[in-house]
Amino acid sequence: MNTPDILHHYRQLAADQTTMAHDWHNRRQLHAVMQVQELPLPERGQESWRYTPLPPLLDTAFQPAALEQDLLFADDIEQLRLTPAASLRIVLHNGFFLPELSNLPDDGSIRIESLRSALANGDKTVQAHLGELSGEQSHLFHALNTAMLGEGVYLHIAAGAQLAQPIEVLHVSLSFASEYLAQPRLLVVVGEGAQASIVEQYASLADVLCLNNTVTEIFLHAGANLEHSRLQNESLRTRHLASLYVQQAEGSHYRNTTLAFGGAWSRTEFHVRFSGTGANCRLNGFYLAGDKQSHDMHLNVVHNLPGCSSQSHFKGILQGHSKAVFDGNIEVKPAAQKTDARLSNANLLLSRDAEIDTKPRLEIYADDVQCSHGTTVGQIDEEMLFYLRSRGIPHAQAVNMICTGFADEVIGTCGWESLENLAREVLARQLAAAMVAGG
Repeated sequence: MNTPDILHHYRQLAADQTTMAHDWHNRRQLHAVMQVQELPLPERGQESWRYTPLPPLLDTAFQPAALEQDLLFADDIEQLRLTPAASLRIVLHNGFFLPELSNLPDDGSIRIESLRSALANGDKTVQAHLGELSGEQSHLFHALNTAMLGEGVYLHIAAGAQLAQPIEVLHVSLSFASEYLAQPRLLVVVGEGAQASIVEQYASLADVLCLNNTVTEIFLHAGANLEHSRLQNESLRTRHLASLYVQQAEGSHYRNTTLAFGGAWSRTEFHVRFSGTGANCRLNGFYLAGDKQSHDMHLNVVHNLPGCSSQSHFKGILQGHSKAVFDGNIEVKPAAQKTDARLSNANLLLSRDAEIDTKPRLEIYADDVQCSHGTTVGQIDEEMLFYLRSRGIPHAQAVNMICTGFADEVIGTCGWESLENLAREVLARQLAAAMVAGG
């Protein structure tokens, strides 16, 4: 299908949506439908898409996923889960929220329900927050997610709540159909002074062609603390587009670690802004691009208030004929005095055929700040490799040890041992497979 037909296809999907009879849909969903009619497809001429391989995203007219009953079972969740059986768990199947397979709270400090239900019941918090961050920074696929809003999930953590165990969010791709479009939507609101952690995993139980188009909005109230770890380990036929928006109030702390292993093509976008002073944001990321894989990481951190800090640290390993893009931008507005912002990206290339486009940027319009940025691209240190080989360690094992040490600086920030261990297992398995294949 050619580009005009693809664009017409998505515009028709948006136009076919019928809105529910409540204010939020009348206002924001209709606005998103109009955006889809006006926005172009991503193209190389747009700066934020300049280095992203576009054919995997635009060569297929993905059709909306249908809710397939009796396809996902409790045993499947047990196989995938990373948290204790008693922990709270949110399960989404091809973007559809499944309460029957989730483990939902039974007290008032935590609330989990479908976005559609919360909107239909006139929830003021949901109406005020949903789409507030993503609505004005949309590309076509952002807008499409809102225009075609389905079940989605609303997670609210009450003020002062202190959660001892993480909340697990499990996205499962499983279908008899191919070329389907899944559009998970998450809205997370963390109340004043609350402390919580989220462990999020994207996994596939079927190897079919699909596009996972996810939008997540997170609001941290004053003094809130949220640790958020994300593992993307989907099928190699999956296209994964994730857009994460975070707003932090005064004195709040947000730490995110995102690990990208799966998917033939993936792109993760981080959009952070501050609504109060003294807030801190830490973004960590690791991507492993195997042969014919492509991973993008895009950051847009805006310091618009004084006294806030951010640290962004991303690493990547590339093998075979792979490609990665790191596009990190930190903007410091004139009013954002006393800002402390750090940005770094380091890459390890295991093949001459691998390609990395890295572009860390600082835009500073204030004069009393501490900011730094940097990037490195290199191969395995031959002296380090020789040292290990000289002690009887086989070549493949030595390469694995060096790469694991390189990646573990990020993997070790997840804050949840079972997730870290799974990531290390996936890393070791993919590195070993690449060595066997000569990549």
